[in-house]
Amino acid sequence: MIHRIRIALIAVFACIPAVSLADDGTISIEDFSFLSGYWIGEGFGGVSEEIWMPGSDGRMFGIFKQSNDAELNFTEFMEITSVEGEYLLRLKHFNPDFTGWEEKDGYVTFKLQSAEPNKAVFGGLTYELIESDQLRVSLRLRESDGTVHTEVFNFKRQPSS
Repeated sequence: MIHRIRIALIAVFACIPAVSLADDGTISIEDFSFLSGYWIGEGFGGVSEEIWMPGSDGRMFGIFKQSNDAELNFTEFMEITSVEGEYLLRLKHFNPDFTGWEEKDGYVTFKLQSAEPNKAVFGGLTYELIESDQLRVSLRLRESDGTVHTEVFNFKRQPSS
């Protein structure tokens, strides 16, 4: 199962230029602030957790954890940043023993396709705040046989401690 998930997650989809939220035609890291917080939900047949830190210095950082049957399957370290005027979500996958899936200097990149209040669409990966405490993440996955399906994660915001 982990191998199937690994192959599917590494697939990256079409890239279209970003749509801006600001009146002056620019987008900023604050436009992704709806992601900030600690989220728990279900996906890949198990428990999914995602934490996003508030943006600072033009970047946001997050961590994703996938567990199935009370065992850690994999984690991700994520970054949203602007590179040459284009917003990207970059991530690296790690096995339970913290060995990486991607090469040392490699990562998976999702380019921002569109953004609107409480929604960001990165090629193949969509984040949408449904309610103040409900986040839906949709991930398009390409299987090894070429078929494509969408995995949907329905997260609930966890209270701050």
